[in-house]
Amino acid sequence: MHRFVGNFIVLCVTALAHAQPPDRIPLESRGEPAIFDIVVNQTRVPRYEKFEVTFNASGNWSNPFDPDQIAIDGVIEGPDGSLKTIPAFYYQEYRIAHVSGTDRLTPIGTPVWKLRFTPTVVGSYRYKLRLLNNRTTVESDWDSFQCTANSNKPGFVRIAEENPHYFRFDDDSPFFAIGMNIAFLRGYGIPGAEKWYTSLARVGGNFSRMWWCIAPTDLESVVVDREDQGLGRYKLDHAARIDHIVQLAEKLGVYIMATIETQQALRREGWWARFTYNAANGGPISAPEEFFVNAKAEEYFRKRLRYIVARWSYSTAIFSWQFWNEVNFVNNFDIKRVTDWHQRMARYMRSVDPYAHIIHSNFANLDGYPEVDALPEMEVVSTNTYGRLDMAETALWAAATMRSHYRKPYLLTEFGPWSGEYRGSVMINNGLWGAVMAGSAGVGLPWGWDSWIDPENLYHLWGVAAKVLRDIPFHKRQWRSVEVARFTYRGDRRARYYGPVFFEGWPGNYAYTLAPKPAPTIHRVLGEGRLESAESLSAVLGPNQSHAFSVRLPVDTSFVVHIPRLGPSGETSILRITVDGREVLRQSLEPTSGEQASKYWRQFSVPLQAGDRRIEVSNAGAGRFWTGYEIRNYRLREGPALNVVGMQTDDYILLWARNPDFIWICDREGRELQEQPEGLLVLRNAPAGEFVVMWLETTDGRLLSVQTARSNNGYLTLLTPRIRRSAVAKLFRLSR
Repeated sequence: MHRFVGNFIVLCVTALAHAQPPDRIPLESRGEPAIFDIVVNQTRVPRYEKFEVTFNASGNWSNPFDPDQIAIDGVIEGPDGSLKTIPAFYYQEYRIAHVSGTDRLTPIGTPVWKLRFTPTVVGSYRYKLRLLNNRTTVESDWDSFQCTANSNKPGFVRIAEENPHYFRFDDDSPFFAIGMNIAFLRGYGIPGAEKWYTSLARVGGNFSRMWWCIAPTDLESVVVDREDQGLGRYKLDHAARIDHIVQLAEKLGVYIMATIETQQALRREGWWARFTYNAANGGPISAPEEFFVNAKAEEYFRKRLRYIVARWSYSTAIFSWQFWNEVNFVNNFDIKRVTDWHQRMARYMRSVDPYAHIIHSNFANLDGYPEVDALPEMEVVSTNTYGRLDMAETALWAAATMRSHYRKPYLLTEFGPWSGEYRGSVMINNGLWGAVMAGSAGVGLPWGWDSWIDPENLYHLWGVAAKVLRDIPFHKRQWRSVEVARFTYRGDRRARYYGPVFFEGWPGNYAYTLAPKPAPTIHRVLGEGRLESAESLSAVLGPNQSHAFSVRLPVDTSFVVHIPRLGPSGETSILRITVDGREVLRQSLEPTSGEQASKYWRQFSVPLQAGDRRIEVSNAGAGRFWTGYEIRNYRLREGPALNVVGMQTDDYILLWARNPDFIWICDREGRELQEQPEGLLVLRNAPAGEFVVMWLETTDGRLLSVQTARSNNGYLTLLTPRIRRSAVAKLFRLSR
């Protein structure tokens, strides 16, 4: 009976398809509830590979994406007799053509339904399909398939039990995220994705952050002029692109952080006017802040999550579900409402996702919001930052701070310059390695895959990270910071000297939100150039605003104010510097002819005498400007001018040695880097044993040296090679 009724419905659906424009997808069905034309992709399925059932269905519905109208699930019985219920989904096949650097998608045939499942246990499985429509339930007969062991996939990515700051695969092998944002395709389409993913994987990269809320991989967020697409009616051509990229990622060994929604949708100055949930577009909410408390909006979002699980949860290439990008940027952000919403959505997602993918969200401020990040349902902490002039210290600070707050993995999920500013590989290098050396579960993830990284062919930076990091069992070790006891020159007795230090505030909205309030009126500069209250310092000086610093200077020196950009207002700023209450500089700040304010890039220096000094930097004008600060002769050194940080455990040590001038602001200003000679680096509280020591230059991957070293009474002495920019050392123990 089902096959007869079904064939009749197929004719009706085909007729509807012919009545629509050629790229419109038929959604409506009229007929008796039935399941028919069941076809499977394979009956012997390697473990962690896709088992897919394709079938047709009939019934009465106007929207096949709405499970209140038509819900079809697969019931899977495992080898141990356990049952899983997995939603099926409405699907349209497309022919994908590469055309002039982008793609063209053409529908093939009429829509069908699919069920996707990945077996995780070897053995015999049974399955059936269950359809619920108009209070009528129809089920297919039980059928079976076999899961075999002939697969080299390590399984899904999990949070490690032994060390929850890191990740592992199902087979307990390590996973350390080495990747970048490849958030959307812009006009490049699938050809762009294939180039970016392949280039990243070729050097050993394994991670991508991808947005599913912006064309051409947007499921329902942005309004389009099509009756078959909109709120609750998903863009099947965009979903086909996601399919293609997920399959590409599976092939290449790249794991995708799927970002489901972004703050621009709930900002009036962003995409709110085009957001499908906006009442002006027929949605359920009349203001952005209603999204997190409106029952109808939540119902739509849950249905989107159900479709996402149905279509893509099968894939081991899905690393995580990230609910929001920068959710604290939405209009009228209310942390209580947002926290409650995240908990409800995470619990729902966990209830429908049979593979228990990692769930989390994202904030624009570098220290996040503990109300959300501390929820047990939020399994990863991820934050973003932009516009920092020293990304090395920024990434180190972010990873160390968030690691100390939560027993969860931390990822720096976006960093980069402000739009239109100078870009250099030094920022990427420092963001990658700074995150690693303070305990992040992956390298920092830069923005700019299509406008910066790929055009300048910077993939080799990830190649060095992959060479050093991919085989380290981070998740099976307890890591602690390296302690530097002494760092001297090799073979000579040069006099001690004072080197430069650089410090800066936090730019705009990416600042710390949890900084102590009120902010201190004077910021004390510590011995290594760090600020005692750095989280409270703003990088921006507006009209009549000032920054004051207290510092004890060991020798006569100079104080430098770096100004990379001016405010866009067009009003003139005036830089004013006083030392111990005496004005020493007053400078009008105006762009030169034809120069954009965001590309100002000037520095101003004033002399300082040794002793206790109070320095005040202020804006006596009507505009605003961004700042960074440098004291030229301040940090006492007795060896190479290299900043050394690292992580260690009983049998591994990771070190990063970086020229302090190897930062973005100095690179932009054209500062010449001096190669540092060989040194003797002594580590305190080092693990016992003999270690192989491999030094690599991080910017080009050159092998600088290979040596062995043995610890003695908790001290380990290493020979550092000649380093001009940045080098990493990987030490692994041979014996105790």
